[in-house]
Amino acid sequence: MKLHKNDYVNLVKLFKELFQVSGNKVIVSFLLQILTGFTQGIGLLMLIPMLSIAGVFSNQAKGSEFVEKLIVFLHRAGIPGGIEAILLFYIAIVSLNAWLNSYQSILNAKIQHRFVRFLKNRLYTAIGHSQWLFVSRLRMSDLAHEITSEVQRSGQVIFQILRYTSIIISIVVYVVVAFLLSAKMALLSLIGALVLLAFGIKKNKYAYDLGKSSQRSVKKVYQIVLEHLSGMKIAKSFAQEERYIHEFIEYSEEVEKKKIEYAQLSSRTSLLFSVGTVTLLSIYVYLAIKVAGLHPSTLLVLIYIFSRLLPKVSSLQTSFQSILQSLPAFTSVSQLQSECDRNVENLKRPENQDNADFQSGPVIFSDVSFSYGAEPVIEKLSIQIPSNSILCITGPSGSGKTTLADLLLGLLKPTQGKIFIDDHLLDARILYRWRKSIGYVTQESFLFNDTIRNNLLWTKPGVSEEELWEALKKASADEMVKNFDLGLETVVGDRGAQISGGERQRLALARALVRKPAMLILDEATNALDRQNELKIIEALERIKGTTTMVIISHSHEVHRIADQVIHLENGGISHV
Repeated sequence: MKLHKNDYVNLVKLFKELFQVSGNKVIVSFLLQILTGFTQGIGLLMLIPMLSIAGVFSNQAKGSEFVEKLIVFLHRAGIPGGIEAILLFYIAIVSLNAWLNSYQSILNAKIQHRFVRFLKNRLYTAIGHSQWLFVSRLRMSDLAHEITSEVQRSGQVIFQILRYTSIIISIVVYVVVAFLLSAKMALLSLIGALVLLAFGIKKNKYAYDLGKSSQRSVKKVYQIVLEHLSGMKIAKSFAQEERYIHEFIEYSEEVEKKKIEYAQLSSRTSLLFSVGTVTLLSIYVYLAIKVAGLHPSTLLVLIYIFSRLLPKVSSLQTSFQSILQSLPAFTSVSQLQSECDRNVENLKRPENQDNADFQSGPVIFSDVSFSYGAEPVIEKLSIQIPSNSILCITGPSGSGKTTLADLLLGLLKPTQGKIFIDDHLLDARILYRWRKSIGYVTQESFLFNDTIRNNLLWTKPGVSEEELWEALKKASADEMVKNFDLGLETVVGDRGAQISGGERQRLALARALVRKPAMLILDEATNALDRQNELKIIEALERIKGTTTMVIISHSHEVHRIADQVIHLENGGISHV
């Protein structure tokens, strides 16, 4: 079959990365495969002298010659001749072969799972270090699918490749032993094996196509599940849960169909090879007796070899189909990895993390422009935010308020102009330190399904309980937490579902204040709150006014009242101050 160019490139890449991750183990695995094949071959050859010495067959040239050489070898090794020594030697060889097989299986499992871990950790790290604009344009369900399902399927490629090489070595051993006994019959068995493989080639493209279509169906299932679970409340509110359930069942059935099709493909391949094996074996026996005139003991061993060889060819074909079926997964993972690498932030992280924070200083936007496409969202914006002041930003939807906040966070890069933080150009050299100095609260604050304590500690692990209560007090949340039966040990539920919206926002503000930020950014953090909770947040902001620089996106006049300056964004710039 014909693979795509990217598949060949990624297959080569897979081998390079495999040797990079487990080079020594892979070499040992290949050596074990060779040793396993070697001991397997000796075990096969041992059948002839065992039969000859036992007197089942006599006067066999091939058997007698091998027996004589083996007896000489045993005498030199200090082992007495006779049936006892031959049987003991046979037991030793077969036991060694079994141990090698066992050790190789364990080693291959370690190679496979270590490679999966390597791919998973590298991809997850690359996604985490990618530019926000790139990540925000990806579907989260696709990322989850790649990190879990596709990486796991990539590991299957490694498993099947190691199995494939092991089968090839076994086939080579069988053919070599057969040649030692009868070159003509060995050639016949080799031709038979190639005929069986030729019949299986047509099914390889089908296996590859099944892998691609199955990949699309599973990706859709991930999308439905994550969207439904994320929007469960909305789905129920609009009575649309049946829509998600119907789609889930539909695509689950599609996945099932693809898996059954692949099982049918494997089963039909096995059926073809089973019928082909018994047919070729019958032809083989007929020619061995009627044409080649082989002696019974040699014929018996050759029949045994042939009966073992052809199923190996079947396994070879099945293993290759498994590689083709799983290869699209590795191709997909590699493509996402390459995209992430091209969009990496390349932040400079200081060695001493304790001294990574920025001190409070003025922030200056100098002729900053930004666009997501052809039309600019922000155009030649110039503002100055004095240290420890409050800047309030207002404006209609789509005027660039959140974009400005993202530029300030370093999540977006200006297409033109520069941003200075305390006289330092905001670029990759200082961006990590700057983000470590920021507190950020959004309209829909995300809380983890954990205790209040652990949610607060997330921004700055290791702070004292006294500092946690200090942050809660600044956020007007200390009395609220004290009123909970478990206090700081209260579990807030998934995304903070066990507490009210106002309580979530105050905890989110406290979490931002735990790290004592040089700048606090609130992106419409009070817009969805009732007046009582909004006033509590404003009260908290007034409490910390003058201790940190604040940038607040809000339409509330109460918020505007506490600001040092208010700017109105419209048409990509400041319409008035």
